[in-house]
Amino acid sequence: MGAKSLRWAVAAVALVAGFLCMPRRLCESGEAAFWRGDPGEVAAFGRNVERHTRGLALGRFRTGSRRFDGEWHFGTAMMAALGFGQSAAEHASLRVEALGRMDVALDALLAGPARAFDAEAWGEDPLASLDSDQGHAAYLGYANLALSLRRFVEPDQRFAALNDRVSAALERRLASAPLHSIETYPGEIYPVDNAAAVASLALRARALGHEPPAVVGRWLALLPQRFTDPATGLLFQALGPERAPADAPRGSGTALAAYFLSFADEGASLALHRAVRRELAGDVAGFGVVREYPRGSARRLGDIDSGPLIFGWSISAMGFHLSGCRVHADRACFTELYRAFHLFGAPTTRAGERTFASGGPLGNAIVLAMLTAQPAARWRRA
Repeated sequence: MGAKSLRWAVAAVALVAGFLCMPRRLCESGEAAFWRGDPGEVAAFGRNVERHTRGLALGRFRTGSRRFDGEWHFGTAMMAALGFGQSAAEHASLRVEALGRMDVALDALLAGPARAFDAEAWGEDPLASLDSDQGHAAYLGYANLALSLRRFVEPDQRFAALNDRVSAALERRLASAPLHSIETYPGEIYPVDNAAAVASLALRARALGHEPPAVVGRWLALLPQRFTDPATGLLFQALGPERAPADAPRGSGTALAAYFLSFADEGASLALHRAVRRELAGDVAGFGVVREYPRGSARRLGDIDSGPLIFGWSISAMGFHLSGCRVHADRACFTELYRAFHLFGAPTTRAGERTFASGGPLGNAIVLAMLTAQPAARWRRA
């Protein structure tokens, strides 16, 4: 056994020991407050995420890959923006403060350093090339979901014109692409990224009191037919150039897509949430876990999407699944997952800030977005 394998074995033993020894009730501290959306807890967590967003710099992320560093930089600002936008929508008392924080995050995700990873992959800047036919599914889809959420909460603001331009580009590209699915990077197609793009178009339309573009309905109709595994209902992680499945159905992509689609179609979001709950979710001594791959899968290695897998459990899938629990009123699963995040996230409160100490800027931004996810009914307003 090499040194790396030994470290993984020690980590696994420590994980199980923690599950068995740590009292479950102790790890529920804060769970009820986040479940009901306590504005004090949300604001305290938001203060910490905002501080990291204001100080966001590409050099803070060191994954060993320039592209992944860029994705994490962008993802931190994007998830922060979604968390702040949801907070503003849920709490009138936090609206002004949360929208101010959201604008800081939007400025960060639209800035040159946050666009660089995508521009390098395509050989063109995603925002300067909106008239092109290239995909840019992840950057434009995720960014536009945040822009559409800002539009929903406050239709007349300084990001509205950009939201219109990006939406027009995404609608045109999705409408003309095979199976209405566009590339994230050249030759790489991910259904979860297309789910974000589709949701951004639906949410913008609702913000303006319009019907969603026709391509939204067409993509949603294809979701159960072409993008999910018929045996499990889980989302395929990737498609090949011919739009055939190119990766297994997986927990991280399915749970994240369930969150994205809550902004667009409650039924589609619920179907994916239930698939994760049925096929992947479980508990160890009352602590929630979510596997990355379905039962019986021979795959055991993690990647940049799932994070490191421990006995097949995925930290990313667990975090993303928190949102589906809150969106679809699944309290029991929410409580179990929160216990696990409390145990390993080491939440602390200091100087009026709430944070999960082991999460880092990206982890805390994701958890803020997931813990403030809203029931899908909130986004039905015309």
